[in-house]
Amino acid sequence: MFKLFFRAKAFKILEKLERAYQLKINSALNDLRLGKFTSWDIEKVQGTKYGHRLRIGRWRVFFDLFAKEKRIEIVDIFLKKGKEDYHKRLG
Repeated sequence: MFKLFFRAKAFKILEKLERAYQLKINSALNDLRLGKFTSWDIEKVQGTKYGHRLRIGRWRVFFDLFAKEKRIEIVDIFLKKGKEDYHKRLG
């Protein structure tokens, strides 16, 4: 079982989303917490050491996965508009 940590920005965005997307994202994050990574569309983000993205419709959840420490840090939640969106959110 993984521990989830939210950066303030990601948590604030999650609170402001429509209820339907909040439920979908929370369901996905709960599966990640339980280690069910194959249930969702997850890919490693190029140019990062730990960065991954979770796709839910047009919304993306950018997170860092620290497998040895059993820790997931939610970095950002955003509406994808183009390929450069990930590089804007690194760090």
